[in-house]
Amino acid sequence: MDKNWAFALILLLIYSLLIRSISLLKSSIWHDEGFSLMLASRSPIDIWLGSARDVHPPLYYEILHFWTEIFGNSVISVRSLSLVAGIMVVWLGYQIAFMISKKRNVALLAGLLLSLNPFLIRYSQEVRMYGILGVFLLIAIIGLIKVSKDSKDWFGYVLYVIGVSAGLYTHYFTAMVVIAFWIYIVSIYFIKNRITLITNWRWWLANILALLIFLPWVPSMLAQFTRAQGLGWLSKTSIRTLNDTVWQFITFTDARQILVLIYWLVPILILGLVAYVCIKDRSKEKFSRLLALFTFLPLIIAILISFIRPVFHERYFVFSAIGLCLMMALAIYYIFLNNKYLAISIALIIVLIQLVGIRNVYAQSNHQMSRVMGFINQNYRTGDRIISGELYVYFDGSYYNKTGSSFLLYTGSGRPNGYGESGLIYDKNVYLDNFANIPSGRVWILGKTGDQSYYKNLPSNWELIETTSAGYSEARLYQIQ
Repeated sequence: MDKNWAFALILLLIYSLLIRSISLLKSSIWHDEGFSLMLASRSPIDIWLGSARDVHPPLYYEILHFWTEIFGNSVISVRSLSLVAGIMVVWLGYQIAFMISKKRNVALLAGLLLSLNPFLIRYSQEVRMYGILGVFLLIAIIGLIKVSKDSKDWFGYVLYVIGVSAGLYTHYFTAMVVIAFWIYIVSIYFIKNRITLITNWRWWLANILALLIFLPWVPSMLAQFTRAQGLGWLSKTSIRTLNDTVWQFITFTDARQILVLIYWLVPILILGLVAYVCIKDRSKEKFSRLLALFTFLPLIIAILISFIRPVFHERYFVFSAIGLCLMMALAIYYIFLNNKYLAISIALIIVLIQLVGIRNVYAQSNHQMSRVMGFINQNYRTGDRIISGELYVYFDGSYYNKTGSSFLLYTGSGRPNGYGESGLIYDKNVYLDNFANIPSGRVWILGKTGDQSYYKNLPSNWELIETTSAGYSEARLYQIQ
């Protein structure tokens, strides 16, 4: 690589780091992150067993466990794992764009779009598996590109096996990506200058190895699928879902509030750019087809399934946002070959839209559990009891709890069944079915702001002493007479 291009890449990665770090600490650890940290605090074996009671595979939590063993569990430490993954996504995306286009300027443009994408920025700041899943799947794509060019490239197969197996152990939607890979491999077998990877024993062996690596988790996966616990909060999809998702990718906001014409027009134009890339791609391997399948096929499968049984949420498709950025960079390149002014204009519009999205990311970083729990920590007295009014504040509240007193969880509406997120506490003596079971003394109720049901269920002899709130978190101190 020329020194100038290497320097440009380094600057891009530094910029990506800075723009992802600005609001890294603005928002407190929230519910899902608190769950990740509580599970990751266990031993590796207990993480495996605990994940089996949840809805996701265990690899991310295992990695987070060792990450915190090395770097500690401060907010900046635990979020830095996703931050590093976000930087790796930019670098890997740069490499993929160069492998496909053989142009450093195209690769740099792809890296720039990845670095500025608000959806990717948001999930580079969260203690969840979505960003690192993108890293694994990009590794798999690099492996697939390599073996598509040279079916005897053993390193490519190794990368593919690592990426796919690690992806499956991170999130089940990797299976949809593998389907996209297979459809791509089949499709290039039937083009004019066919690529016969589908008949190559190495390709079959690589996929069998990835499946064998995942095999130990299959019984736990089947049990999770049978229970379908922890998915009840998801909603069914509609004909607007794909449109909404594209807007989420580029602006990180609910776009239904804007003009209807713009709401439909922008995603259609973006999809048009994707189609344009596939049409203009004259390469033997048709890698634009691979990126299009990688980006949209898993989305479409999940949306269709969710018409019947909801499994779809935008954040599960961080990898699709990555693919969309790569496709847009290639589209701008192909347009530039015919009309450089139009290409520059499109690039500027995309960048400006993403800058608006970055503002939205920063504006939405407003969870303030640290302030509320900081108040409790500061004013806690020996003998005080702390009750979480609902499971949604239990995990993040526990992360910030420095009192030495364990939380109780109010279960007046019914105890959880010990699966899904409640799988972490089903075997602990934390449930409180009735507030009347608390003897005299001071009691803290940790919950959300507003007129919550658990505030209404308090006995008449509970006297409210003090209230503090920040964001949508609230703590109330009561004296039992």
